[in-house]
Parts: sequence; structure tokens; C-alpha cells
Amino acid sequence: MEDVTDRIARPWGARAPYGRHETWPARVDTFLAEGVDPGAVQRRVQSASVLHSDGDAMDIAVADGRMVGVRGRDVDRVNRGRLGPKDLFGRQANGSRDRLTRPLVRRDGRLVETDWDTAMELVTARSRSLLDERGPASAPTTTASAPAGAGVAPPTTGGPAAHTTQREPTEFPHAHEEGAR
Repeated sequence: MEDVTDRIARPWGARAPYGRHETWPARVDTFLAEGVDPGAVQRRVQSASVLHSDGDAMDIAVADGRMVGVRGRDVDRVNRGRLGPKDLFGRQANGSRDRLTRPLVRRDGRLVETDWDTAMELVTARSRSLLDERGPASAPTTTASAPAGAGVAPPTTGGPAAHTTQREPTEFPHAHEEGAR
């Protein structure tokens, strides 16, 4: 496996030339936080990047209930196991002490904590209101998925503030889990 520590010099990793009409070869990029031994990974949660439009498939490494790394999924037809800089290092924000772990809503001019369901109901209600009043151009979209059936935007394009509602992998009841390898 290629050493991926110097992503400044080579942000996309080693080149993988291939011939015309050949399948793009798989290359599984992996990154674990400093000091984390691969044997310490307790499980991997299947996911996809929401940090850019490709939705690269990845497994999120979890140890002691925390994200400790990522691994590309070579079976994915989009990235064939490759992970770009955002995919490899974006997970670091999840461990930041400055990261919000609960949604905030504005009440009486102040930001206050609330639960995820309430926050998503508020986002959905406001989005529907804007769509009704001003039409589709009033609802900016992202590459992250909005909840299915939310009426915000098609699930393939996401909806307003989708990135601000990113959750820990353990909070997704539908996430596919596998044992650590």
C-alpha cells in the first residue's frame, strides 16, 4: 500500500495509468489517526463522502466509539478505493473540540441546543416555506443527501444546510457495519 502521508506534494496519491477500454485499477487508500494501530479498529462503518460531489465510498474506522480513520472501498465504481485529501483528512474535524455535536437553533435571538429531529423539522419547514414563496431557486443545495421524502430537494442533490447536520457514523441506524479486518 502506498504511503499517503505526503498529500501536500501528491494530493491525489500515485498515478494509476491504464489503457484505453481497460478498467480503472482499484487502489485502496487508508488513513488512521496518529498512534492508532490497525488492530485497535473495532469496526468499520460503510459510508460515503459528503465533502464533495463524487460521494466516494469509504469505510470509517471506529475505535472506542470514535472515528479514527478511513479506508476507500475498491468495489465502488466512482472512486475504486481512492480517497482524496478531503476524504482522508476531513474526518479530523469530527474529533475537534470546537465541533458542534448537537444542533443549534435560534430562539429569541440566541442559539440554543436542540435535538436532531427538531432541527431537521425546522430546516424542512423553512425550506418548504421558501420553495412555496419563492420557488426552487430559493433553496440552495449541496452534494450531501437530504432526508428522503423531506420535500427539500431530490435525495441525489441534497438540501439546505445538509452539511451542518452531519452526524457521527454510530448515529446512523441504517449504516452497514462489518467487523474490523
